[in-house]
Amino acid sequence: MSFSSQQLHDALRSCSLRLSAQPSCYWVAFSGGMDSHVLLHAIAQCRDTIDTQIKAVYVEHGLQSSSHNWAAHCESICQQLDIPLTVLHVDAEAAKGESPEAAARKARYDALASLISHKEVMLTAQHQRDQSETVFLQLLRGAGTRGLSAMPELSELGQGHLYRPLLNIPYMALQNYAQQQGLQWIDDPSNQETRFDRNLLRNDVLPLLRERWPSLDSTVLRVASQQAEAQQLLAELAEQDSETLIDSNGTLVITGLLSLSLARQRNVLRYWLEHLGMRPPSAKKLAQLQHDVIHAAEDRNPCVSWQGCEVRRYRDRLYAMNPLLELDANLSLDWQPGERFVLPASSGTLLSHSVKGRGVFLQGQTSLKYRRGGERCQPAGKNSHTSLKKLFQEAGIPPWQRNRTPLVYVNDELAAIPGLCICEPFVASGEMTGFELDWQPNH
Repeated sequence: MSFSSQQLHDALRSCSLRLSAQPSCYWVAFSGGMDSHVLLHAIAQCRDTIDTQIKAVYVEHGLQSSSHNWAAHCESICQQLDIPLTVLHVDAEAAKGESPEAAARKARYDALASLISHKEVMLTAQHQRDQSETVFLQLLRGAGTRGLSAMPELSELGQGHLYRPLLNIPYMALQNYAQQQGLQWIDDPSNQETRFDRNLLRNDVLPLLRERWPSLDSTVLRVASQQAEAQQLLAELAEQDSETLIDSNGTLVITGLLSLSLARQRNVLRYWLEHLGMRPPSAKKLAQLQHDVIHAAEDRNPCVSWQGCEVRRYRDRLYAMNPLLELDANLSLDWQPGERFVLPASSGTLLSHSVKGRGVFLQGQTSLKYRRGGERCQPAGKNSHTSLKKLFQEAGIPPWQRNRTPLVYVNDELAAIPGLCICEPFVASGEMTGFELDWQPNH
């Protein structure tokens, strides 16, 4: 059971082949612990053969009273190895309801992502045991295929990539290397606090399992690899199923979705939400989405929500969006055409630019208001007035957008509904200067 700098050299060469390019810089995420010290020391031995700049970064969380000494230790080690070190300070305090582990991890990766540039690769020192811990944590959280595939070896990070070259290396092999090379490292005392789930698994549960099943870590690594492959197949199937189901606006066609089996429906829904950048739903929320939203009557407008996301139905479409903020319908906003105007309560942006002989004629006191009910308008070219409710229905505007659509008033008279119509008598013609309006909703 051994590890050598040659193994790391081979892993870095494999990374370059997978990226189809030689990285311009390898950053080593260096905590001062044994794992990352082994990684830093080994890559220093590869310096002359990899022909790539090497830098190190230490992330200061400020969660331990002695952590300021750790930065000094990391600086000393990097000076010995002639590797420049960058120290990043982050706020890793957990928000209400957030686990300290998750808060620290997010702060750390956000900091690393902000550091690296295009064609640069961040190296982290997770190994076989770390992967085992991750798989068990995901299993106990009830994760599916994606979660059980655990940490990927190579993934995107910021403008560059994150690579875990030691993921297949046994912990004991790294420990043997550290001892043979006479490395000195920091032992974080918080790693012994079993109030943290990962530490409980690391210190109490998994050692007991390894006594009974010595090959536990390599077996779990194989399971994670199989789950990653299964997840890739699911993603490819979802992409094929979604080809005709997701329109240019990012909405999902319900009739097409219902032609699939229930399992494939769930697979498409996860794929759709992921590609919209939404937080994935729990199994319970996904079942609620299938039952309460997809199968609702067409005249209903149901909504299922979870942290950071709402999914709504209108007619034959599913819409996913960030949660809508409350908007005061009595707002009246002073507005000058010809400028970019950010609307309140995340209701979008109104753009306008002047044109001759077309658009809406805005001579007088202009303002923006929102629908309160009962508004009517005579659209340009029509012979009679029509309620806004009917105009919105005919245009297929989803109900939740109707009260968030900005209405343009001139001298307190409705002049235009951006994206829908211009009202008589506010149509610019001939030599008149009008304005073309473009409302870009956030949802």
